[in-house]
Amino acid sequence: MAITGRAPRPLSKVLLKITLLLTLVLGMIAALTQLAVDLRQEKDAVEASADAFLDSIVPSASSAVFNFHDAAAEQVIEGLFMQRAIRQVRIFNGPDLMTERERVLESTLPTFAPMSSSDEKELTRELHNPEASENEVIGRITVVVDRSIVPPAIVNRMVSYFLLATIKNLLFGVALVALVYAALARHIIQIAEAAAGWRPGAGVITTPAPPGFLRGTEIEMLGSRIEAMSGNAESAINTLENSTREVRKSNSELNQRSTLLSEAVRARTEELNAANRALKRQADFDALTGLYNRRAFDRLSQRFVKDATATGSSVALLMIDVDQFKPFNDHYGHQAGDECLKRIAVALGALSDGQDILVARYGGEEFVCMTRDGGRGAGEQLAMAAHRAIASLAIPHDRSGVSDIVTASIGLAWERCVPSTSLEALLGAADEALYEAKHKGRNRTVLSSENIQERVRKRREAVSDLLQAVEERQFEPFFQSQVNARTGRIVGMEALARWRKPGGEILGPREFMPVAEDNDLVRMIDGIIFDKCAQFLRDAAADGVTVPGLSINLSEDHLRDDGLIDRLQALREGIETPVAVELLETTTLDKPSRELSWTIDAIRELGLDIEIDDFGTGRTSIVSLMTLRPSRLKVARELVMAALQQDRNEKLLSCVLEIGNTLGISVVAEGVETEEQRKLLLDLGCSTHQGFLYARPVPAAEQLALLAARRPGKRAS
Repeated sequence: MAITGRAPRPLSKVLLKITLLLTLVLGMIAALTQLAVDLRQEKDAVEASADAFLDSIVPSASSAVFNFHDAAAEQVIEGLFMQRAIRQVRIFNGPDLMTERERVLESTLPTFAPMSSSDEKELTRELHNPEASENEVIGRITVVVDRSIVPPAIVNRMVSYFLLATIKNLLFGVALVALVYAALARHIIQIAEAAAGWRPGAGVITTPAPPGFLRGTEIEMLGSRIEAMSGNAESAINTLENSTREVRKSNSELNQRSTLLSEAVRARTEELNAANRALKRQADFDALTGLYNRRAFDRLSQRFVKDATATGSSVALLMIDVDQFKPFNDHYGHQAGDECLKRIAVALGALSDGQDILVARYGGEEFVCMTRDGGRGAGEQLAMAAHRAIASLAIPHDRSGVSDIVTASIGLAWERCVPSTSLEALLGAADEALYEAKHKGRNRTVLSSENIQERVRKRREAVSDLLQAVEERQFEPFFQSQVNARTGRIVGMEALARWRKPGGEILGPREFMPVAEDNDLVRMIDGIIFDKCAQFLRDAAADGVTVPGLSINLSEDHLRDDGLIDRLQALREGIETPVAVELLETTTLDKPSRELSWTIDAIRELGLDIEIDDFGTGRTSIVSLMTLRPSRLKVARELVMAALQQDRNEKLLSCVLEIGNTLGISVVAEGVETEEQRKLLLDLGCSTHQGFLYARPVPAAEQLALLAARRPGKRAS
């Protein structure tokens, strides 16, 4: 193939000029690039050196700031200025500037704007308390490093390399021109033109034959290779066009599957990450309140004790229990109970400083706090703060019996730590003090002592005895007759709980019910009394003895028992005796919950009467009597006993009896012990009496015998 319009020699000269120019320019660019890279590396080395030098001086700076030592701070600055690239140093004590100094530096780079301009960078390190176990930040140190302060020897080396590289590239260009000069360049151009004219589908390229001196060389092989490649390319293009369609189809399917798989993997990854975060939080934090849980407290408090042992200091431990939380839950509902615990947790959590005071939820309505480096005084201050924090919430609690708002009892124990100090013993002492605080009336702090521990031990023995009594069903009903005072006829009886101990001693409710109430055993005792009352009624029926009526006391806890209705239904089966349940007037009757109202309605549907016990001592209103519609009011013995002491007391008793008559409710007077009381009650229109004047509470066998022996019209004396 011939070349037209251009002679070989002029083309070679142009190629010479272009090659030399390109070689020179590219060489200059390469040299400058290398120079810039080297300069960057040297600046980074200057910065790294200053950074390392700063790290080495941080301990001295921390000591100077911690000790407020200005001279030491100046020595730190002098030490830093030994690094020639550091231009400015500032030392801060907390947020305040303690000292600073700067100096003027002259660049060591050649006077060339892009190279000699200042290149500064600020480095900062936090200063920590050298005597604290935790990383307490007390200040910071900042330095300004001029990265242009490169050692002169290095600068000279880089400039020399630049000049040598430029000369080398120029010589390389001259040699390159010699290789491509004349025929070599011409023949390559011919081959390039032949290749440039090829298009897909044009067939195989035909390249010109090289000059004789180039035959057998790579130049001739280049032409042959281009011809072969064009043939292969033509064949490959045809194959590629066919396969491209298949690939596109496959890619579309793969993209769809990949998208679905990516979405599934991403969703699963998010689920696993969320689960991992939840597990990590659950391991140490209480899910409801966000405070540390018992597991985390046990671990962290061990560290408190260990640190206090190392320094010979003291720790104080507070066990905090929300007063009467179960009645709160029963009355206001579990959602309100949870909200109450969360608000208390926030209030107690605010007392923690994150270092010296540890606050956790230990379980249920119980919280625990530990403070170190303070002993008894710090513990008492923390207890007072806890009382104030809870009182400030002013959460209403009209079932407390302590206050009209939520309160807490606190047990406090403290100890100067030694290697033998036991966290378990400290927790036990605080728990015993808490037990004593509850026993003394709640809403107070009690400090642990040996006397308290002994009293708590005795009370816990009483609880243990009571638990055994429940398990062995040592409780039984004693029956006290209710008498028509005009005829002397027994018209009913009340079942009263008694504890017959293994040695034969019999205890009344006042001696065991407070302990039972504190330990949630009243419901179980009520269940035992129910079962034995049912057996009493069955025995009476088997002996042919008529029981005119039986009243059984129900605690508020028992009213909330899911099995109560089934137990009452079993009591009524096969029994013709009228049975009534007595509700204490202290039971929430003014605004009964939906659950309590449903239970009372279910009791009435079973054919059982509702009676209000100890009327006149609680908070039942006339409106609640109209709503509840009890069959009978039992006037409290306190009103009966006081009626003969003052005229106004007699009038008060008369008013109570009149309320019952007006509402059509039968009235029974309790605690009738004297003939004078009997006569007064009869004069006021109350003829159904119960008290020692007529009969004392007796066991089931004696009551059966009494019923069998009594005949209508014969009045008890």
